[in-house]
Amino acid sequence: MKQPLKQVNFYKRALMAGCFHGFTPDAELCLHLQDAGGGAWFAAFDTADADSTYNRLVVEGDFGGSKLEILVAVSPTDTEPTGESLAAFLASAASPAEKLARLTALRHLRAVDRQDILLHSLQGRWVYLGICALPQDSADCVLQGLRLEFPRYSFTQYFPEIYQQDDFFRRYIAVFQSLYLDLESRVDEVPRLLDYESAADDQVETLAGWLGIDTAGGLFGPDQLRSLIRDSQLYQGGKGTRTALEKVVELVCGIRPQIVEYFQWSRLPMPAARRRLYETLYGGDGNTFCVILNMTAHPGPLPVSEAQLDRLVEAYSMLGTKHRLVFLRRCSYTDTHCYLDVNSCLSTPEMAAVDGVTLGGYFTIG
Repeated sequence: MKQPLKQVNFYKRALMAGCFHGFTPDAELCLHLQDAGGGAWFAAFDTADADSTYNRLVVEGDFGGSKLEILVAVSPTDTEPTGESLAAFLASAASPAEKLARLTALRHLRAVDRQDILLHSLQGRWVYLGICALPQDSADCVLQGLRLEFPRYSFTQYFPEIYQQDDFFRRYIAVFQSLYLDLESRVDEVPRLLDYESAADDQVETLAGWLGIDTAGGLFGPDQLRSLIRDSQLYQGGKGTRTALEKVVELVCGIRPQIVEYFQWSRLPMPAARRRLYETLYGGDGNTFCVILNMTAHPGPLPVSEAQLDRLVEAYSMLGTKHRLVFLRRCSYTDTHCYLDVNSCLSTPEMAAVDGVTLGGYFTIG
């Protein structure tokens, strides 16, 4: 069935937009209770419907170590008899006790230690929410968000009229209605969870596994996994090719590698000494290739270890081949070795004191 419900979600940034006392936000934009005297969160919402009714309020979080009090008040207008906006007052620096006193003067519902509240008795254009937590022990109290559903909706409309007039039966059937609608909501969210662009970071790795993408034991970050999924025809279909290997190494390291294969230099006419040198540098048979990362423009360390990169190159190499992994860094002593016309510095000129014995750690003669 298609539920005729609207939802107002107060999560993440919308949760931060409310006015909170005694709570501290974390990196995930959830609120942690820090004040031993308790904390409170307030918000107001305009439905733009003078006859708006409400279905239920669902509060998500961990309140196992705290006493939770929820207050939901409604009003046909946001303007109080004094001419002041109640929404503006809830967003002000007034104390939680003063704000709760204003809300209890309106038509309201109050619930203690309940996170799922039926709101069928409320009606009005403006809705005001107040959540208070009082710690009872040392356990952490976390407010993750809340969801307000409106207008009023009951499964009793599918029953004979005699049941529709029974308030107890309406509240009784609301328990099963909530279970059903929550399950239906989860089913409706499945397409979003299967979309790698909108799925949460912890879900992207699962999606990659379903598509047969090797996640390399957590080597790839969420954005990198999204790139692997987006271009799976290249990364998966092109495994074992030079193009796919270059792209995946660049994706992980941020540096475009240079790959030298045996056929690229073995057919060139050259003296025997130079051929032996090339075999040392690039490999001496057709099953060996060399992956070179020029790090002279990237002085910082790579985001992955050399062992992880070595395993990644092996995973994207053709079966039966061997590879060499070479890093070009300055201040390496390479003698006559030269990769791609980039020589490492044999020494770095610096100011030094000569004591007649050593210079920079080397014995000197003169």
